[in-house]
Amino acid sequence: AMRDAHGLAALSMITTVVPGTVWCELALDRSQLLMHVFDLGMEEHVFIEHFKRIYERPLMEIFE
Repeated sequence: AMRDAHGLAALSMITTVVPGTVWCELALDRSQLLMHVFDLGMEEHVFIEHFKRIYERPLMEIFE
């Protein structure tokens, strides 16, 4: 959901320190952040909502 370049850069850097996740690519239109998640251990949609709630939304409050 985030589109701000600085917020996306921060989110990408945070992703690299979250255990089991690696940031890989940002879509040219800033619509998607491609990540690899190792040994997910939960439903995909549960992880996505958790990641957005814990990492993306607080950054959106700062940058957007």
